[in-house]
Amino acid sequence: MRQSRIGIRHLRCAIGVADAGGFRAAAEMLGIAQPAITKTIRDMEEDLGFEIFERGPKAVSLTAPGRRFIEDARQSLAQFERTIRAARRNETGSHGHVIIGYSALASSGHISDGLRGFEALCPGVQIEMHVLSTDTMMRQLAGGEIDAGFLLSHETVAHPAISQQPVWSSPIGLVLPRDAPDPDFETLSGAPFVMGLRENWRAYRLLLDRLCAEAGLVPQVTEEVWDVQVLFQRVAEGRGYTLYPMDAAPALPASLRMLALSRLRGSLTISMAWNHVADTALLRSFRAQFGREETTHIA
Repeated sequence: MRQSRIGIRHLRCAIGVADAGGFRAAAEMLGIAQPAITKTIRDMEEDLGFEIFERGPKAVSLTAPGRRFIEDARQSLAQFERTIRAARRNETGSHGHVIIGYSALASSGHISDGLRGFEALCPGVQIEMHVLSTDTMMRQLAGGEIDAGFLLSHETVAHPAISQQPVWSSPIGLVLPRDAPDPDFETLSGAPFVMGLRENWRAYRLLLDRLCAEAGLVPQVTEEVWDVQVLFQRVAEGRGYTLYPMDAAPALPASLRMLALSRLRGSLTISMAWNHVADTALLRSFRAQFGREETTHIA
């Protein structure tokens, strides 16, 4: 069998095309000229002996063997990234660098408490935090770009290389201007709501869809926004209510308040997620600061 010419650069390009859904979008995302990406993929397909992508007029999709290849490529890239990082740090914990992603829904005191415990245990480790959407976190965990993520636990949030550990739950409450009167639950179905853009808040919107349907609440979504700060700003301006985890109440802007909705049953669960294919002792020490609940591997 002849030796393959495929390297890390090829894997990055292929994963980029798969995530972006096309060669042009991948070129913009990776900062590489589109002809170079096209040639790289063609070289890979020639080397492998099968097509990774099925080309369409406006987008590309993975072939069956391509889908299996991309999953393996993600795991290989994740292991490569961890190997490079491990070479740059002392795995005893006296030195190191941990990159953490977290959803805006998870920005609560729970993370701060765990970080303080980890910093006391490993005082020389640098912690880098990034706010990311749940879907982006899953992609970056699979690709080795981040070490762990705090994200919404939902049946649609899964990857064969990613393990998840529930760390806390919170009921969902109504966010409204501080000086606004408490609304009757029955009137909320006809009231305007501002929600996170479904494309970026996919799992959370699905959770809200279910909880609202069970409670008989039909939010009239008049505006969708990308960013949580813009979301709160719109509510403060009186453009509509929104629904958000109750444990975020202490961090709300002074112009807003949170109202518990007893008829909106169920809660949001935040899980810590990590790539179990490329785990390290340092990451295990980090996870230990956030509880010892049962770990789930969702394929």
